Amino acid sequence: MTPSWYDVLEVEPDASVSEIRAAWKAGVADLDPTDRRFRLLNKAAEVLLDEDRRAEHDRALAADAEAEAVVDAGVVDREAAEPAAESSPARREADASEAGEVVAPGRSTRGPGPVTTGVLGLLAVLLLVATVISLVAGGASSSTSDTASDGLPDAREVAAARAAAEAAIVPVLSYDYRQLEQDKQAAISYMTPEYAGEYEQLFEAVVAVNAPSTETVVSVEVLESGIVRTGEDLVDVLLFVNRPTTNKQQTTPVIYKDQATVRMRDIGGEWLVDCLIAGSGGTCES
Repeated sequence: MTPSWYDVLEVEPDASVSEIRAAWKAGVADLDPTDRRFRLLNKAAEVLLDEDRRAEHDRALAADAEAEAVVDAGVVDREAAEPAAESSPARREADASEAGEVVAPGRSTRGPGPVTTGVLGLLAVLLLVATVISLVAGGASSSTSDTASDGLPDAREVAAARAAAEAAIVPVLSYDYRQLEQDKQAAISYMTPEYAGEYEQLFEAVVAVNAPSTETVVSVEVLESGIVRTGEDLVDVLLFVNRPTTNKQQTTPVIYKDQATVRMRDIGGEWLVDCLIAGSGGTCES
């Protein structure tokens, strides 16, 4: 059978969300962030903790199983069925990992639902654009240890950066059309001056212009987090979040499950947001 993301996390296809999270956390617990298996486990969690992407993955697995069953029955030869097996994203990424290649995380193909059409997804767009145009100083990936060397954060500093990222992501991704200025200032207080400047400019141009007319309110609940990489005075943190969202047409909160990669930078002993990628479309690069 074609390897699946369930195989990567060593869980059953009917595993619950809590079982998948537990398997992911256990799998990466003892891995260096530079280990290829760390990237592979994170990718598996990204897919299986997203309801729509998991359903799409399940459909692909079912199609693979059907094709292999046809082959076993002798209706067609294995060469004819091979393209279906190769279409599995887990197979491609697992093969690349074994070969030592770096595979860019795939961009989610999930489109916005009827409630997110318009400005409900504006902040995610805002943050993506801000990341592209911001000038982010970076550092090479490295492992974390109990003692720092060459300016790299030690285990205590990494834990502090992770906690700061979990605290920052709530105001950074949240906003209420009735108090946009207050929400903007709250988000900026968690950012480096460089990133705050880009964020404020785009917030005013996009969110502040549209949110009042749609009466959009977005809040954030942090589910899990993990360390993606570290570098000199920086720590990249992957966060899984829920985004309860309402607007003028949808007054009952709709909960969207999202993820974000946040680069935390040490500025004078304080860990601040220096880059943010919403969704699974990429990582903060040097």
